[in-house]
Amino acid sequence: MTKAKSGRHPSVLHSSQLQGLQNRTRRADIQSLRALAIGLVVAAHAHLRLIAGGYIGVDVFFVLSGYLISGLVLREVESTGRFQAWQFYARRLKRLLPAMLLVLLSVAVVGWLLISPEWQRNDAGAGQAASIWLSNFYFAARVINYFSSSINNNLFLHTWSLAVEEQFYLVWPWSLLFLYGIWQWQGAPMSYKRLATGLGIVAAVSLAIGVYWSHTNVDAGFYLMPGRVWEFALGALTFLLRKAMEKGRFARIGQWRGRSLLNTTGWLLILLASVIYGDDLRYPGLWALLPCLGALLVLLDAPEKQPTSLFSRLVLRQPFLQFVGDISYSLYLWHWPVLILGNQIFGSGALTEVSLVALSITLASMTYYAVERPIHRAPLRNSVNVLLPSVVGAALGFFIMGAWQNAAVNLMKEPAQARIIAAAWNVPKIYDQRGCDTWYHSAKVIPCGYGPTNARHTAVMFGDSVLAQWFPAVAHIFLHMPGWRLVVLTKSSCPAAQVSYYYNMIKAKYTVCDSWRQHALGFIVQLHPDVVIMGSSRYYDFSSAQWINGTRAVLNRLSPAAHAVVIMRPTPRLGFNGLDCIAAQTNWPDWLPQFRHCERPLKPPSSQGALESLKQAAKPYPNVRVIDLSDAICPDGICRARLGSTIVYRDGLHMTASFVRSLAPILRRSLQTNGILQ
Repeated sequence: MTKAKSGRHPSVLHSSQLQGLQNRTRRADIQSLRALAIGLVVAAHAHLRLIAGGYIGVDVFFVLSGYLISGLVLREVESTGRFQAWQFYARRLKRLLPAMLLVLLSVAVVGWLLISPEWQRNDAGAGQAASIWLSNFYFAARVINYFSSSINNNLFLHTWSLAVEEQFYLVWPWSLLFLYGIWQWQGAPMSYKRLATGLGIVAAVSLAIGVYWSHTNVDAGFYLMPGRVWEFALGALTFLLRKAMEKGRFARIGQWRGRSLLNTTGWLLILLASVIYGDDLRYPGLWALLPCLGALLVLLDAPEKQPTSLFSRLVLRQPFLQFVGDISYSLYLWHWPVLILGNQIFGSGALTEVSLVALSITLASMTYYAVERPIHRAPLRNSVNVLLPSVVGAALGFFIMGAWQNAAVNLMKEPAQARIIAAAWNVPKIYDQRGCDTWYHSAKVIPCGYGPTNARHTAVMFGDSVLAQWFPAVAHIFLHMPGWRLVVLTKSSCPAAQVSYYYNMIKAKYTVCDSWRQHALGFIVQLHPDVVIMGSSRYYDFSSAQWINGTRAVLNRLSPAAHAVVIMRPTPRLGFNGLDCIAAQTNWPDWLPQFRHCERPLKPPSSQGALESLKQAAKPYPNVRVIDLSDAICPDGICRARLGSTIVYRDGLHMTASFVRSLAPILRRSLQTNGILQ
């Protein structure tokens, strides 16, 4: 317990009175703001395209937390003359930990039954970090690998923001008390002016760190607290500004309070950010200012002055929004794992997403009324009675997640699972040769040659990883013919078509690709090869015109320089990770109905459009042919993760090297049919 300087606060409240003081902080407009924030987050995660920037709801929560927690601490000091630290932390744990542990353990049980062992291992590691509020560090430190499973499918990815909040709760009260000047040894009277100045400096420094990280280390800026503190500080400054207005200061701004103008403007700013923002931003950085300013305006207003206003009646006091605001924490906990598991099991689609959101709301409601609210409202008579079980509960969650991880590792060693896991590394051998594919790290062109250097004939492979996957079949064909050599020029995520694009993986324009492509084309032109085999994935966000014009820009250089140019049609995409699916299918309990078939139809309309664009691009060039082996990859019009005992896909797009090698006879016949080979 920390006492304020003597003589400044003569009145001291009992614990029950203090609890009542804190309960009075509940406001209908704050509940509606919570509902807005969680609604945007859930909508974005449910793939509602209109609200692709719904992740800004987390920033709204951070401002709101800064406002509420700062208010609780300062009101307690002013009303009681002291800060009861143990009770503060006991109240936070009582409010947050039970529901979180329930969700973590429930999801772990479902995951153990239904998902692949490798996925389980990764999720369990994140679950361990989440149980002790460190998952933001776990995700910030993740290693980016082009062929690794995406961290975005981790069942506990959403807990990063909860970890940031808990870390905020750990340090924020002491920062406030220091800036306010509560301790005798500070030698100065308590001062709101110094507090506001200090908060402003903290916010400015944190924002500067966040902006810097947004350009140098996006993951650190997104997940770690130093780049987010300014959002909490903004909430604290909003509390001080509102308090000053209630005392008659800042009258020009204060005159607008209660007229729903500030609230409405705040809501519009938040909604605007959710609509115009997307995944391509270096977020948060300066971009987070817009939704945070919106949250500030909402918190600054005083709708209680005009409770019958149209905005208050239709929005702020709307019963459904109040309900969603009540369950917002439980809904945040449940929605992400429900959506991820549901999409993995049932696929994606509008009806599926709506059903999963409805399930999330149902689970959140049950958790709120059965666990969260009763425990939160229970009187806090002794902080030790909360702190000790909380530590034990967090430790138990940590060790249970560790046991789950060990069980997953043991399951991965079973022969059936080990074979599936090994397929993830069944890649073309060019990836074992240093410099053959430097991804975004370098624009330097390093040709990888195979076969005799003095061969009379040369074949060249040129494109991204989707073209590079054909190496086993191409090498088998050309290197078994006398007098041929093969030169490979590929770069992952770099399309063969001459189109510049924003690469979301690096949060920047992929200029390395543009530079590499130009140098690679120059090398090929000087080489004057007999055959150029080019291609790339169609899953770049290019229009049909961009595909046609970009491909022709490349063919304008390659067609005159080579005897023949072959364009490989992009590999059909599964739409899900093939190895994860068949591993989960293998692990699926016999007593549960099987929903996963690990297959999808071959030709959605958009896929046919890509083929037509390539054919259109090739028309003006008599020595250019487009080859389509989709029917061999997806027989009977169905793309399958596994054909009999053969694993076809090692992720959602790339095929295993052994399966590609099996297609060599089919590729040879296609090359012969098109006059490329005799």
